[in-house]
Amino acid sequence: MISEPELLDDEGDPPRGAAPARGPEGGAPAPGRGGARYRRPWLWALGGALGASALWAAGLTAYQTRGPDLGGYRATEALCAEAPLSALVTALGERGATTGADTYEHPVLDRAYCSVQLGEPPTGYDASLRYQLHKESDPGPEFGAVQGRAAVPGEPAPEPVPGLGDEAYFSVSGGTYAELVVLDGPAVIGLSVSTALHEYLDDTGDPPAESTHAPLDGVKEFMVEDVRALMERLRSPAPSDLAGTPSPDAG
Repeated sequence: MISEPELLDDEGDPPRGAAPARGPEGGAPAPGRGGARYRRPWLWALGGALGASALWAAGLTAYQTRGPDLGGYRATEALCAEAPLSALVTALGERGATTGADTYEHPVLDRAYCSVQLGEPPTGYDASLRYQLHKESDPGPEFGAVQGRAAVPGEPAPEPVPGLGDEAYFSVSGGTYAELVVLDGPAVIGLSVSTALHEYLDDTGDPPAESTHAPLDGVKEFMVEDVRALMERLRSPAPSDLAGTPSPDAG
């Protein structure tokens, strides 16, 4: 004999006023029959919450193990050796010796600095590079506030350079100092060029009356090319032959 289907409410119980189902002998329902085979909705909700919590914990553990995303950038012990400055060499003259270099590595921040000479006396130039890799904090919010304004009151504000990193600015001061600063993810890279700091003396022992250096207003594109090449280099594996190398000096 086929019995009629049991009616249950949203809680999995028979509707009020309905007679409870009876077993074959008029007793309690047989195991696995009737309301006993229906799971209450809140059990499903509890299971879903526990599953989501477990997934979140697993994701957090994976992030902590992997560390922050550095966008492929790495530290360097030989910044000038990784920056040939080929474009500036074409524009300003032969590359000379390294005049300064320093590196600093820390779990939170890596820094590197170096400078080289370009050109020949009496029209030499100093090119300086600086590199910061922020491994915990985001340098983005402060970058524009600092780099987007003139360093000297009364001078024009730095010029934005679109298409280079996340944000970039170029500035020229007095025709004797040019600077390009780039933010790309956690990395901040700066390249500056200035007329040589020391004055070349003439035969009488006096400095020249007028500067013999060409104005630096036209070096922007050369600096952009060199910084772009350095950014690509710093996102690639470190060459093994550069360890401890100060720079590719000319002599």
